[in-house]
Amino acid sequence: MDIGTLIAKRYRIKSPIGRGGMGQVWMAHDEHLDRAVAVKTMTPAGGLTPEQAVLDARRFEREAKAVARLDHTGLAAVYDLGVETGTHYLVMQYVQGLDLGDYIAERGQLTLEETASVGVQICSALAAAHTRSVVHRDLKPGNVRIRTDGVVKVLDFGVAAILDADTKKLTTTGERLGSWQYMAPEQVMGTPVDRRTDLYALGCLLHEMLTGKPVFEHESPLMVPSMHTEAAPEPLRTVRPDLPEAVEALVLELLEKKQGDRPAHAGVVYRRLAAHLPGPGTPAGALAPWAEADPRRPFLYPMAPDARPVRQWAREADGQR
Repeated sequence: MDIGTLIAKRYRIKSPIGRGGMGQVWMAHDEHLDRAVAVKTMTPAGGLTPEQAVLDARRFEREAKAVARLDHTGLAAVYDLGVETGTHYLVMQYVQGLDLGDYIAERGQLTLEETASVGVQICSALAAAHTRSVVHRDLKPGNVRIRTDGVVKVLDFGVAAILDADTKKLTTTGERLGSWQYMAPEQVMGTPVDRRTDLYALGCLLHEMLTGKPVFEHESPLMVPSMHTEAAPEPLRTVRPDLPEAVEALVLELLEKKQGDRPAHAGVVYRRLAAHLPGPGTPAGALAPWAEADPRRPFLYPMAPDARPVRQWAREADGQR
């Protein structure tokens, strides 16, 4: 796929956005509706037989349709699916904003209110996916985006797995896994995954938001997977003694090695994190201009106008244009 390529006579490839286990993600322009979209093209795994390649493509299509059935503000909407000159593609909502990794890098450590605001929004999105038996399997900072209005989006279900209702087994696209720094022990060991696999990754994110560093680090990245299966995570309050014991306990539960020792579902985690959300702000504060994304905003000012009109109104009130 090259810049300038026209897919399905409507999606013009503009620039690369990123690359993952499933292939390339591009920014494109939908020439029919005159809007930006994200196009994900599937790269077949190397060394596949023709039969395996067909099976891989069918799984990609099946999982794309499963994600398309998800309807939640915290998930990127799926617009289209197809094949162009032998390349399978998925067209999705293009989400502007700051990814969580950059947000952490700018601040070093997030406040508890910021962390809870991001965490509960991720929980809500995961709950919507898990209800449809879709497991993300690659939850990491780069797959979490904070929009200017503070809404958090969970992106890239490119290595997603779906639970087959008949066989009770997880079917996956190829054998691609997630990212080592956020990979649950069962992923490292190649044993079956379930919704609690995503909750382990969420524990990794919460730890990183609050401490500014991943749960496990090593000078040799190849050692990180074994640390997920064997090493005990550092308790949060060792680094952040200001944090409540309940938060430390929650993160340690999420990081349990055995799936059965973790919280049962995203709703449990939501309930425990929600106790640390910011309270509602004053209505006037919602109309004050702001310069950057703030994940607390949906809780401070529910349903408030987004950044662009608020800034424009502020300029007009000052007699500016």
